[in-house]
Amino acid sequence: MVVSSGRCLVEAIDPGRPGGPAEADDTGPDQDENGGVGPSRGNPPSGRPTQQDVPEEPAPRRPSLQPLIGENGGPTGFVVGPDRTDELLALLAEGGDPDAPAPLAVDPAIPAQLAINELELSGPVIRLSTSDNGFVGVPVWLWIERDQDLTGPRSATAAVGNAEVTATGRLASVEWELGPSGERVVCEGPGTPWTGQAGPSPDCGYVYELRSLPERTGGSGRWPIVATMVWQVGWVGISSGAPVSGQQTVRVSADTSVSVGEIQVLVSGGGS
Repeated sequence: MVVSSGRCLVEAIDPGRPGGPAEADDTGPDQDENGGVGPSRGNPPSGRPTQQDVPEEPAPRRPSLQPLIGENGGPTGFVVGPDRTDELLALLAEGGDPDAPAPLAVDPAIPAQLAINELELSGPVIRLSTSDNGFVGVPVWLWIERDQDLTGPRSATAAVGNAEVTATGRLASVEWELGPSGERVVCEGPGTPWTGQAGPSPDCGYVYELRSLPERTGGSGRWPIVATMVWQVGWVGISSGAPVSGQQTVRVSADTSVSVGEIQVLVSGGGS
């Protein structure tokens, strides 16, 4: 007998005595005292499961693709199940997508931060006209080394899921802390290098009014100097098919120190 599930069931029937079929006094199912249906006397249990006893086999499960979080908190790839690992990895390496998952939706701030990290914005290389020793009342020229690697602009791109962002960093200003309490200079650019010119710097300089005495400098006899590059980073890109953009300020510092003394003028009286 063939059932709708596609399985073929074979039913063994008692052939009866030689010369004729067995007497079938009742081949249908028996009823018990309460009217319930019991096993058929004409079909004794064979020890094999019937159709009702065979469980439905579950459909084989395909390995799923799940996001793999990298060191920076952003997804870096996919974790592939064990059954088809080699096959799936080969397809992914070729740019295929066997399970066709939906693109991973992420906050565009995540690839933006990754792109900013890729800029590798470094601290300033400090330069002073006084070299190691300055004097009260003498103008000090302040500047930092400049080239595209040090002062920008610099760009980098990062993509995570369905978001891709390009970040560009530009030097906005340099902030100088020059030792005496509250003494601070903000320069709009890297400053002008001193090559022996007389007078103050045209765009970034300072004049010390106090000597760097040990009691003023914590015993070091030198004024600490901290230069901070202020980078303005803008980023633009696409997330889920829509344009995205943003701004971020990044501050990177370096430090040095200078000894500031006083020029002594010896005046001697004339005599005959």
